[in-house]
Amino acid sequence: MRKRIILSVIVGVLSIVFLVIIIVSSVQASKLRKRTWYIENINPGIRIEVVNATGVNGLAAKVTYLLRQDGFDVVYYTSVKDTINKTVIVERSDSSLSHAIYVGEWLGCDETTLEWDYDKISDCTIVLGLDFLKYFPGIDTATIIY
Repeated sequence: MRKRIILSVIVGVLSIVFLVIIIVSSVQASKLRKRTWYIENINPGIRIEVVNATGVNGLAAKVTYLLRQDGFDVVYYTSVKDTINKTVIVERSDSSLSHAIYVGEWLGCDETTLEWDYDKISDCTIVLGLDFLKYFPGIDTATIIY
């Protein structure tokens, strides 16, 4: 009798663990499908410029690599001597800030502004500030092979 109770408890616990694994896997698969859809359908249409205003060497190149991994078209990246405290996304081509807002949502950054690029080289610019680790955790120590 006691063995049946123990066996029933074990089977019950294993069933619950199995169901939790299925649910977590399903949620992860859904997130991956959504990310893949954005990479294939939305991200390629956005031309981005990356400006490193942190003083951290190589940061713009690393961020460019990550953006390209997610399907964005990074048309230019550079570093400037001046530093800023907050990362900002600058809209360059649409008065509704559509590109900056989308990239901001992707990045988790709500600092957006409008500054026209009359040459239409990029749709938006990510100006990396000293708070860059908030948006790209660990990138300062990451080794990225280009």
